[in-house]
Amino acid sequence: MDAKLASISAIRDDVQDIFARYGESTSEVTPTLKRLFHYLSTRSQAVSYLLSAGYAWDSEIILRSFYDTAAKILLISFTPKDEQSALIGEYWNDLGAIYNRKRARRAELASRFPEKDSDLLTDSIFQALSDRALYDMADGVSKAKRKALEQKWSFDGIIKQLQTLGEKGKPLIGADVLLHMYGMASHLIHADAAAMDLIDDRKLREPNERALLEASHASRIMSDQVCLWWFCAYAVCRHYNGRFKDEKTFFAIFSKFDELSKPIQKAFHESQREFYSNLDLRKS
Repeated sequence: MDAKLASISAIRDDVQDIFARYGESTSEVTPTLKRLFHYLSTRSQAVSYLLSAGYAWDSEIILRSFYDTAAKILLISFTPKDEQSALIGEYWNDLGAIYNRKRARRAELASRFPEKDSDLLTDSIFQALSDRALYDMADGVSKAKRKALEQKWSFDGIIKQLQTLGEKGKPLIGADVLLHMYGMASHLIHADAAAMDLIDDRKLREPNERALLEASHASRIMSDQVCLWWFCAYAVCRHYNGRFKDEKTFFAIFSKFDELSKPIQKAFHESQREFYSNLDLRKS
């Protein structure tokens, strides 16, 4: 945990330095990136707090929001400069209007059951949220276009776009590896059968095996945090065509934490080798 916190703190300092030295070069994009990095930081802190308190499943739930935020940072940063203005407009205006529309619909449903003999402002709040004079509700946008825009900005949609955006002409291959962990976190959020299976599986493990699994799980969560922090910092630096003050140290952060987490992951995987070997034998 200490190594992870030290790594993230160093990366966060690098991000702040990049904004300080290059942030004025794209004034329209910088405020959005700063807001997203702040949100990334607070989600990361919540994940770390829950994990240190022994709430690994709860930290996974917050980690999904961390994934979402990181994906948006990467999308904006890797999008070509001449397309970024339109992308920022979509994020704040077009997508915002669609969410206003959905929120208004839910508020209208809630307002059907007014509170009698109450001095609370609940009814007034619901009415305000449904007021088209106050909020843009994307009334002139077709349902198909609204759905397409939501899909574009969904986690799956962003990952697909990142696969086509490039670094020196090469697509960002491998971004879709995040879909698996994002999907597992989604199961926990929705409390579906897969989430119950995950929790039951851990309870049924032998004590020694469960301890290895829990350590491996925590290690993977921390590794995800450091890797995505690192990649987001790299992406925003690339966006500004900038350079880190100490590039050697920055690139060493990634490899150093990776080396620290490998022994834990290896120990757990070795403990599972016989089980999965037997599965392979069944198939053959």
